[in-house]
Amino acid sequence: MNQKTMAAINMRAVLRALSKLPTLDSTAAALVQHAPITVQFSASGVATVRLILGNGKVQFFSGAGPADMKLAFPAPVMVNKMFEGKGAPIPTKGLTKLKYLTGPFTELTDRLSYFLRPTPELLADPEYARINSILTLHVAAYATAEVGNHDPKGISVAKGMHNGVIVLGVEGAALPEAEATGDAASSKLALTLVVHDHHMRVVDGENRKEAGPDGRFAHMTFANLNAAGQVLRGELASYPAIGRELLHLGGYIPLLDSVNKLLGVVPFYLS
Repeated sequence: MNQKTMAAINMRAVLRALSKLPTLDSTAAALVQHAPITVQFSASGVATVRLILGNGKVQFFSGAGPADMKLAFPAPVMVNKMFEGKGAPIPTKGLTKLKYLTGPFTELTDRLSYFLRPTPELLADPEYARINSILTLHVAAYATAEVGNHDPKGISVAKGMHNGVIVLGVEGAALPEAEATGDAASSKLALTLVVHDHHMRVVDGENRKEAGPDGRFAHMTFANLNAAGQVLRGELASYPAIGRELLHLGGYIPLLDSVNKLLGVVPFYLS
């Protein structure tokens, strides 16, 4: 396992999923019903990200900025040890707020783990399965980009990719934000993988314009949330899903082929 890739996934995919959790789960929302607090995570050679937690929501931001608490990781492996519960970051600001980190914040991340580590018994609950599928889609999409940017095999795949976008979507499922606000402007839960100069990033929603004037377009659309969850959790292979019309592919085939290869590496890190 490439430690830098794993750290990038933990910081840019798993931590980012915390921003979706309160809009889906009332228990998580209750954990952040307090005055806003900003926590910054910085890993040398990997990334710096910030979370603003409070008023019933979590916001994720890339890059450094004002923060009440700053946590440093001198090496990527330290990030991964923290996520395994075997290590801790170095606080460089906000020592008086460490109780928040070991209290409400840990409870929130435990709640995220609860939804991202399903069992057959838990998945028997339709509401649990719905939340798991939405969060898994987000984590898988962002993790795919990090695999393409950092993992040696992923970089090799990304080098052969043309500029363009691949939309990962689910028919009939609204974005978590739309569910929380009642905004029905978008009826499809979607994320857009953007490839530019062999580098990958993700934007929320379906955004074909990100491909640029000369970019290619492709899409992977699941028929419903249940199908998305089954495929992304590895319970249903892609080809049977296509044959049963639970997964629809279209657009520029080489992009789809490359993304499928990257998605195949993601479980190696997320397992």
